[in-house]
Amino acid sequence: MKVLIVDDSADIRSLIRVIMESKGHTVAGEAGDGPGALKAFRELRPEMVLLDIIMPGMSGIEVLEEIREMDPDARVIMVTAVEQDRLNRRLMLLGASGIIYKPFHHGDFEKAFQAALHRKPLKIARQEPEETITRLAAGGLSRCMLRTADVSSWAWELCGVKVFSATIAEAVKLAGFGPGVAAVQVNLRQGVSFSAAMVFRSVDIKFISSCFLDGPVYRVSGTELEEALLLEIGNVLLNAVTGPLVNALKKTAIPSVPMLVKGGPGAIAASLSACLAPELEFRVISASIAMRRDGRLATAGVLCFLPENFAARLELQAAE
Repeated sequence: MKVLIVDDSADIRSLIRVIMESKGHTVAGEAGDGPGALKAFRELRPEMVLLDIIMPGMSGIEVLEEIREMDPDARVIMVTAVEQDRLNRRLMLLGASGIIYKPFHHGDFEKAFQAALHRKPLKIARQEPEETITRLAAGGLSRCMLRTADVSSWAWELCGVKVFSATIAEAVKLAGFGPGVAAVQVNLRQGVSFSAAMVFRSVDIKFISSCFLDGPVYRVSGTELEEALLLEIGNVLLNAVTGPLVNALKKTAIPSVPMLVKGGPGAIAASLSACLAPELEFRVISASIAMRRDGRLATAGVLCFLPENFAARLELQAAE
């Protein structure tokens, strides 16, 4: 069988290659990230894809969705260290042909291959319970994009909104913004309780702030307001996400004063874990935003962590 191996670890790819070749399979190609995986899939059209979930930048879940869009009959087996019932159910609904858990054994692959060959791929789920949350978050952010463009000197684009289940550490890592980042964080209290963070790459902070400093509202010069403006931008965008969620349940919420966290995924996860239980699995809203000006692109990400009981109430209300 012609196999494509996708994992950000070269050591894992080499190990899987040895296992595949020892079983008589042909390794058609390898990829270490999402874009490389999609390119290899288009060019090689493998009979089976072995796909890691947690990779920098584009996650395996996003790759799975795009592969299934390209070929609804594609066989994709997820290889992951994350063993959670809700995530596994989501993977199967998205069209995964099977799941192999790390650390794996030689026999795991053959069992998964045989099951995948006899399983009819599912159609990509479009009416998941998460659709209600996605719609509310996307609506709030879309309206905010239009308003924000009026007070800055560049174009804002909402690139996508996804909802999935994960712990804080898993979700922050999936955001894939690298080691040099800054995050604006707010926590909501009273009536509802959850946290949200707006993640910016550190290299974009000066550029993002300058677009507001040069815009029609903020007429100041110098760099002393860069972080203050970043806090304000992040707070506005986070309120655009959290507001519709709270309003949908006709609740009130008091947000904390926004705080700026600098460092990397570890620092952001630690800051969020100070307000939320790090061992729990949350319903995570993940949105990506692009900002363009004079040929330059800056990106930002939204991570909103909803307790399962809060997410369930939203879904129940939508079903009534």
